Amino acid sequence: MTIIYLRKTLQGFAPDTEDDQEAARKFKLGEVVRAKVVRERNLAFFRKWWALVKVGFGLWEELCPRHTYKGEIVQPDFNKFRRDVTILAGFSKPVVNVRGELRLEAESIAFGNMTEERFEALYSATINVLLHKVLAGSGVTEERLRAMADSVMEFT
Repeated sequence: MTIIYLRKTLQGFAPDTEDDQEAARKFKLGEVVRAKVVRERNLAFFRKWWALVKVGFGLWEELCPRHTYKGEIVQPDFNKFRRDVTILAGFSKPVVNVRGELRLEAESIAFGNMTEERFEALYSATINVLLHKVLAGSGVTEERLRAMADSVMEFT
């Protein structure tokens, strides 16, 4: 399934970003596609959170001790990192695995699953988690973290 964000213009709906334009080019002229239209809460704010987490991952990746498993180096994983940050920020639900162990699973940040107010709380909590739990002792300040995330936003 391809997800493309569209923006309403005077000419109709148009792909929102370069990535969306590239994805739309893959459809043949005249091809019929089915779309589910969902009004986004605040896509720019979502992208800002995503940039913040990417910056946090990049900084953490440099500090992260390397591990090996069966002779292979285990690489840090961004998706695992963002789920872990979400859990540490307090946005999780308890689940039980097949061994009967209790685990926390990150809340879905999908637009249909999290209100704008809850997402704003996640953004603030993410900054605190990155500064005080993930990057503690690294010397990264809140101002530097926000500036780095803003600079990532300029390139997206």
